[in-house]
Amino acid sequence: MKKIISIVVLIVIFYGISEFIGDKIIKGIVEKNITNSLDRETNIESLKINYLKGEAIARNIKLNNKNFSNDLLFIEKVYVKLKSSTIFSDNIEIQKVDLNGMNLNYFFSLKNAKINDNVRSLNKTLKEGSGKSASTKYFNIEKLTVQNIILSVNSPELKIKEQITLKNLEFKNIGNTENSNDYKIVIREFVNKAIATVKSRVLSGNIKEKLKDIQNINEDLIKNTLKEKLNINKDKIKDKLKKLIK
Repeated sequence: MKKIISIVVLIVIFYGISEFIGDKIIKGIVEKNITNSLDRETNIESLKINYLKGEAIARNIKLNNKNFSNDLLFIEKVYVKLKSSTIFSDNIEIQKVDLNGMNLNYFFSLKNAKINDNVRSLNKTLKEGSGKSASTKYFNIEKLTVQNIILSVNSPELKIKEQITLKNLEFKNIGNTENSNDYKIVIREFVNKAIATVKSRVLSGNIKEKLKDIQNINEDLIKNTLKEKLNINKDKIKDKLKKLIK
């Protein structure tokens, strides 16, 4: 009886250690693959995999910006349901992925009448590739849902700092296999729609407000203010003119 208990304890300990080590290894692989694929440093705070149930939960995923401060993307929680037997294979089969609490940070600046933002280079990477070594693994997600999406719009120069709540999203058969909807195209389309939302709901609104301010300018108030300024400084102006004449 004691031997049986000892064997059971050893199996439990071995399983716990192997699961912990396996989680750390897979976490590192996933971070590296996303970093290389999107050319953005990626960090996953925690990843817990239940190999028996074929489930994984990742928390606090950050995708860094390039040439802009703060994060490009932050996701609070990701739940994954997959076939455990395919985790270490070349073709990972994923039944379901649920993303909850996603914040996309859109930063932009205005220079020489042109908008410079933090997603243009991402779109280029998604279209042309990062130039870094990519994973040789294939994957397909049968169903992907994204809930509680916030689009944060930031432009210190234009004094814009707003948050927009976007609709929940659902996609089917996303991945990089022959029969998948290309995940890079799906990301590009989502980003482009987000930018279109910024242009229609944020930028146009701010421009309208500026036009209203211009239309509401009181001309008489401006004239009186200028007269007051001139009267206050007329002696100084006279002195300067005298010096110039001399």
